[in-house]
Amino acid sequence: MRVEEFRRALDKRSASRGLEVLFHPPASAEALQAISERLGEPLPFQVELFLRAHDGLVVREPPLSVLPCAQWAPVGDFVHFATVDGQHRLGFDTRRRNAADQWDIVHVDTGDCVTLTMASFWSNKVFAWVDQRRPIWESRGVVPPCGAS
Repeated sequence: MRVEEFRRALDKRSASRGLEVLFHPPASAEALQAISERLGEPLPFQVELFLRAHDGLVVREPPLSVLPCAQWAPVGDFVHFATVDGQHRLGFDTRRRNAADQWDIVHVDTGDCVTLTMASFWSNKVFAWVDQRRPIWESRGVVPPCGAS
């Protein structure tokens, strides 16, 4: 799913089910440069693509917040960028890039692998949570352990 389709799919759910979604405006070139400098490396392509479309979003119910990049915060080895259900912090593992040249997405507090790419997060994990309230932060044995190539 392309990032433009992601927004349309959430907008459609908003219209048909009353899902409250607030998209932040796209990240500016200056914001993208600032976060890259803060992290010490260029953003993976899919992360930058997402931020160029919308620098974060909020779904009111079920609760999901993807933080604007200026609010990303280091937590141990990870960079917290999203919170699900008001308590489960998701982060990028910025220590290395995986075989897809992306950062693994992990549960910040447990280190469990959520998914291997940002595109998988926006096209699969967000909808698993929004549509089914599936606890995407829990390992289900279908994603290789983070760090596996």
